[in-house]
Amino acid sequence: MDTAHKITNNLPLVSIIMLTYNRAKYISEAIDSVLIQTYKNFELFIIDDGSTDNTKEILSLYRDPRINIIFHSKNEGLHVRRTESLTYPNGKYTAIIDSDDIWVASTKLAEQVNYMEQNVNYALVGTFLLLINNQGKNIGQNEYQTKDTDIRNHILNRNQFVHSGVLIRTEILRKVSGYRDTGLAEDLDLFLQLGTVGKFANIPKYMTAYRIHTESFNSQKLTMAKAVLNIIKQYKNDYPFYYFALIKCHLRIWYLYLFC
Repeated sequence: MDTAHKITNNLPLVSIIMLTYNRAKYISEAIDSVLIQTYKNFELFIIDDGSTDNTKEILSLYRDPRINIIFHSKNEGLHVRRTESLTYPNGKYTAIIDSDDIWVASTKLAEQVNYMEQNVNYALVGTFLLLINNQGKNIGQNEYQTKDTDIRNHILNRNQFVHSGVLIRTEILRKVSGYRDTGLAEDLDLFLQLGTVGKFANIPKYMTAYRIHTESFNSQKLTMAKAVLNIIKQYKNDYPFYYFALIKCHLRIWYLYLFC
């Protein structure tokens, strides 16, 4: 990012992380939803994990100096690239957007930064969520708890954040272990780590769209449930209603074994 821009702009810098692998069909929408943000003081790191489609050609069309593209010739997998991604942020805040998701509100970053600036003890702030299919059609929506205490009371039972919707205080991000190799649900584990250092919040607006890929979603349900169970077990002493969440997760695994 241009140094003169950072000096003349009094707004805190936001570092945005986008990982991609063979998402040429969707990545332009994701990038464009960043570029239309009313909050302009950001840097966007796009990390391509060895895509074999035309992702590279699409990315070459973007000339915005705030965009930093890192190409890898070899596909190393999600955990390796997520770990790498946390080495790049320079900003006071770190935002994440997956390359098939969209920020549907142009004021998303502005409202989140404003919230964090006014609430210095907070580790992260998220948003409500729209669900979209492969064609971008709205197929549902998710609301979450908005206050720290309420989020803590529910987060072991149900993740209260969407990965592409969070803004994280980078200083606090540096205090935790980052993405750990949990198989799946690495984002939930990261959020739970952050909550041991700072507070939680969600802005009650539908600002993020999460794309559901039906062809892979169903096959991952059991694997995801097992990963979540292992994560829950690590936070017995950090969050309330641990046993309720544990029992619910065991029941879900049992159901998936029988009926899926």
